[in-house]
Amino acid sequence: MFRKILVPIDGSTEALAAAKYSRKIAEKFGSSVTLLHIIQHSAYIMSGAHAVPSSVIESLDERGKEVLEQASEIFQDFDGYVTTRIEYGHPGIKITEISKENNYSLIIMGRRGISDVAKLLIGSVSNYVLHYAACPTLIIRDSD
Repeated sequence: MFRKILVPIDGSTEALAAAKYSRKIAEKFGSSVTLLHIIQHSAYIMSGAHAVPSSVIESLDERGKEVLEQASEIFQDFDGYVTTRIEYGHPGIKITEISKENNYSLIIMGRRGISDVAKLLIGSVSNYVLHYAACPTLIIRDSD
């Protein structure tokens, strides 16, 4: 039923809860899982990115790797197939594009992310994905 699951990870407790939930579903359906971290920073989006110090870009990349490593620990003894991926751009747009281009059958994500703006009723990225994803999207409410 859910052959491929995409799990956006931003380092928030809600995203880690989504990763835990995705493992349960993947075990039940024999699904593969992709943990996706998206770096949204003007250094990657604007044409003048060369003006941003390389140390800033390296720091963002390193943080992305740390976030994915933390989420990967949830799948430590998982018998299925798990991959990680880092992308750059607007999270909502990238999630929906990647899910469509790679024929994901399910997106599982946290309700809110780590930004202050996302502390509203439902995060702006979650809301965007719910409206524009081509596949079913499961929003995990909290870490319980």
